[in-house]
Order: sequence, then C-alpha cells, then structure tokens
Amino acid sequence: MMIHEFTDLTGFEPSVEEYAEIEEQYYAFDGDKRAFCNHFVRNGGVQKVYDKRLETIERLRSEKMETEKALQQIIKEKDALIASLKKDLEKEQEWQPYEDEHNVSQADYEKLEQAGARELTDEEAADMISSEFGFDRTKITIIHEIPKEEISRHRRVRTVGTIQRKALFEAWDWNYIRFNVKGNASRAYEMSNGELQQYWA
Repeated sequence: MMIHEFTDLTGFEPSVEEYAEIEEQYYAFDGDKRAFCNHFVRNGGVQKVYDKRLETIERLRSEKMETEKALQQIIKEKDALIASLKKDLEKEQEWQPYEDEHNVSQADYEKLEQAGARELTDEEAADMISSEFGFDRTKITIIHEIPKEEISRHRRVRTVGTIQRKALFEAWDWNYIRFNVKGNASRAYEMSNGELQQYWA
C-alpha cells in the first residue's frame, strides 16, 4: 500500500517516518488495505500517532533544554577562563600611567589650575587662538579633555578613559587651551604658556 492510498482511505496524512511504522503493521495484518485502514482508524491508530508525536516533541524539548543547560555551563566556564587569562595578562604587561612627552603634562596643567587661573569660555578661548595664531575663528573647536593612557612593559599604549581639562588663563605666559582646527587635517593643538604645539595622539 502506498502512503497516498493510506491517506485516501483514512483521511489521515502521516509523515514518511510515521508511515514506515504503519506499513510494518499493515504487513503483519491479516486482511487487505481497506480492511487494515478501517481497523487502524477504529482502534485509535490516528490518536496513537498523535500521542507519539507529542512524546517526540516533549523528548526533543527536554533534550534541547539539557543541551542549552550544558552549553550555558560551558560558556560560564569559558568566561571564567577568559577572565582569569585577562587578569594574568594584565599582570604580565605591568601597565603604568603614560603621557606623551611632546604634550603638556597633567602635572603642569594642574599647577596652572591650582594657582587659580581663570576658566575661559569656548568663545574667549577661540578668540584668543584666532588672534594669537591666525586660525580661522569659525573653524576652531575647543576641546575639554585628553585621553587617559597607560603603557605596558612592551611599550604598547592604550586609552583607559579621559581626563578633563578646562581652557585656563592666568597670564599671557601662563595659560592652557586645547583645540581642533577643522579643514587642517582635523589636527589637535595645545596652546601652553602662549606657545602653540601640535597635540600628539
């Protein structure tokens, strides 16, 4: 008996795998295909297939949950291993605070700040930069921070945060402004104590 014949006679369409089991029952049945199909329906064969489908679904769901639980445990263990390796790597690299020697040091900036230097508005700072160094006033952007950096014993530098820096003015030979100039390769500069220098990043 073909699967489509079984479907026509019972009104029930099994999967290929399900029909393979039904067909084994048919071969063991003492009667023709029509008699078998009537017997199958009358004796709850369709419901048994549905019940088995439900069992299969529940089994697969349970297996899926167990697999997910096992994967979560593996992920947890891997995350712990990664965290441990990162900690060991941090220790091995011996990170230390770093400042590029070409830039104004944080210590020098703090001396100016602690001396009570006046904080400039962005407009005042930009006017001063334009007047002193001839940059187009409309292209000047005042920057209020620098990257906080560290260096490893292998001389690798990384950024770990930012340090706030105001535009400060105490005198024409004691001041600080960090700024960008658009259209000038977007370069960053520092004015320190009336002198202009490019900010190294």
